[in-house]
Amino acid sequence: SGDELKQLSLLNSGLLTFNVNLHETITDLEKKIVLEEFHFYRGDVSDYLIRSTQSRVKYKSEEFKPTYTPDIRRGDILIENDLYGQYKGELQIALKEMKNSGKTNVVGRIAEEEIFLLDYLEPWGKFQFNINGSGKER
Repeated sequence: SGDELKQLSLLNSGLLTFNVNLHETITDLEKKIVLEEFHFYRGDVSDYLIRSTQSRVKYKSEEFKPTYTPDIRRGDILIENDLYGQYKGELQIALKEMKNSGKTNVVGRIAEEEIFLLDYLEPWGKFQFNINGSGKER
């Protein structure tokens, strides 16, 4: 329809946007990092994580206490906590399941129907997050 074509014309093809659900345990600073900071996929590719590192530089003097640290699933949004030293504050997206040593806060999750889009995010590609719905998660 004409309305759908108009919506498609507004899309930024250079910026992948994921709808996400944020966990209740997310701190205000972690929420700011997820929703307001610029993210790009670092060029040193890993089979396990998409890393967006600028937040660890910008917020290196901030505190990131351990909060919610369950084992990690593909599509989880992660922020390293104080136990991870120089990496604290770094945002990551999990590509594979992993054990959590307690050094990684799981702050949210990409909407289930969009997790497949992780396969299309290229190194140095830009991405952002939008809150998806409401309910138990904020």
